[in-house]
Amino acid sequence: MTDASTLRLEDFIQAVQSQLDKAQAAMAIKARNMNLPLTFAIKDINLDLRAHIEFANSEIRIRPAAAGETDASVFHLVFTAITRPAIEENAVAFTEDPDEQSLDELEDELTVDERRRLEWAGIQTVRQFQEAQEKGSVSTIGRVTNLPVDRLRKAMERASRPQLQMVEPVTPDEHDAPPLLRVKGRNLLRKGHFPQVRIADRPVSILKSSPGELLLAPADDQWAGELSVEPAPQTGTAMAFDLSECAPLVAAQASGVLQ
Repeated sequence: MTDASTLRLEDFIQAVQSQLDKAQAAMAIKARNMNLPLTFAIKDINLDLRAHIEFANSEIRIRPAAAGETDASVFHLVFTAITRPAIEENAVAFTEDPDEQSLDELEDELTVDERRRLEWAGIQTVRQFQEAQEKGSVSTIGRVTNLPVDRLRKAMERASRPQLQMVEPVTPDEHDAPPLLRVKGRNLLRKGHFPQVRIADRPVSILKSSPGELLLAPADDQWAGELSVEPAPQTGTAMAFDLSECAPLVAAQASGVLQ
């Protein structure tokens, strides 16, 4: 059981690193301001920490030992210098895509402990989870993480479910070109399949497609109604929209009538 006096091991290490970074920055400022041709720096730091170890939700937490406590464990930590290129080469590459889904979105299917076990196996995002499914690696991940394969498949099914978030009009780049619709969402494209899109129960042309966005060329009477997207057979979603008032305006902008 954890309490306010415990600290995650990674938080402790980050706090020490932060203070060492400040010390290093101060030494750099001193060297520049005093125009020192030679100065001193810390190469390695050894730290022995006496603490009690707790383990909950697949997290190691430490509680510093009080004076006189003899049953505490001893952590021997060695901090050494590392260059930025070395950090970038060895650190986990986090996605810069703002639409990337984290594993936290699977909280209805996977517990905190189960999501952390997936992170141990190198699965940091839903996209990586989906790629593992495509490669047929779910059973292997289940064995490595000791997670039930059925639970993983259920979570995968939810993670891969298409979602529609927004429909908006788009003014085409070329004059006299018909107005377009942009559909934003998630999982709108499935590898190995071409999505099927319908508006008002009729097919609509797809000009561009990606997992997060579709660019459509609707007919004049397809600016309102139910939009349905089927990235793969028996996998689809739908939403109602009404942009009928925007169609004439977008068309006028495209033709150059409105600037």
